[in-house]
Amino acid sequence: MMGRSTNVDAARSIARQMNEQGGTYHRLDLGNGLVVDGDYDMRHYLAYYHLPQALGGMTVLDVGTSSGFFAFECARRGAKVTAIDIWDDTCPVAGLSRALDLQITYVQKNLYDLDASFGTFDLVICGSLLLHLPDPVGAVRALRSVTGRRLIVSTAAVSGSANATEPVCHFLGQRAGDGDYWAYWALSAPALERMALAAGFSRVDHVEHFELRSQPNRTPYSTAHVALSAYV
Repeated sequence: MMGRSTNVDAARSIARQMNEQGGTYHRLDLGNGLVVDGDYDMRHYLAYYHLPQALGGMTVLDVGTSSGFFAFECARRGAKVTAIDIWDDTCPVAGLSRALDLQITYVQKNLYDLDASFGTFDLVICGSLLLHLPDPVGAVRALRSVTGRRLIVSTAAVSGSANATEPVCHFLGQRAGDGDYWAYWALSAPALERMALAAGFSRVDHVEHFELRSQPNRTPYSTAHVALSAYV
């Protein structure tokens, strides 16, 4: 996936440096042999997100972009993408998108600081972030404030979520062993659905469950997930 006028050498240098440092969160395959190693290859899970095949003419906000898998994927499908996270502009998505001249703008911003003044986007994506936030209800409200049409959100699921009828929020309260962050919540599908409706979305569909597993050559992680789409 190369942009309109690329600096391939710069992109390869960034990718090489990232791989020498152990890779990153997402495995990124940007085409022409440009691959960044990562813990998770999200290509295996795209079907659960029901991402449109064609995004030409659409604006996308990737919230908690991390190393940028969804930002790059949406740009590949034709969208004009804004990606946000709490890191400065040395994060992978910023450097690689500049080198490849992709339609991705990186902004250092906390999800909780989102409001309508930031703009509204046709599609908002928030993958595997709510579990790390102390206030998931406030987070979904913030996501609603910038969603023009559709939100795709995924997060950690409680055991039995696929058959759950009750809105269960299980407090984990676990500090990560590989960094300064926490896992706070696992939700049942009804809980995530009701959060979306309470935040002002009109309906929910595409409720999916899957097991998010790290790559074989990485530290082994496996987390049950629920994903859904919420519409304005």
